[in-house]
Amino acid sequence: MKTLPIRLSAFALLTILSTAAAACGPHHDDWTGSDKAAHFGVSLALGVGASRLSDDTWTAVGLALVPGVAKEFYDSTRDCNRFSWKDMAWNAAGAYVGVRTGNWLLGPSGVSYRVAF
Repeated sequence: MKTLPIRLSAFALLTILSTAAAACGPHHDDWTGSDKAAHFGVSLALGVGASRLSDDTWTAVGLALVPGVAKEFYDSTRDCNRFSWKDMAWNAAGAYVGVRTGNWLLGPSGVSYRVAF
């Protein structure tokens, strides 16, 4: 009869673990999810700012990606959440477009784009 408490404890532990896993449900992370535009937009704005910090495109993209990487690491520590490579792809796209836009619009001495009439 000594095995009965061990079996009950194991059963209770497995029940608790399975309900915790079931409470989160399956993880859905679509490429076009509702948060992807926010990832792209914030990274684009950070990319424009980072283009002023470095003349090297890839250094500026790396700087613009730091907040996105930090957010994904933070998300991975939250219950029912994980690090999203799809979010990071949108972050990278936004950062690159932002850096290129910043380099096009803003030159070394300020605004460099001019509309010719």
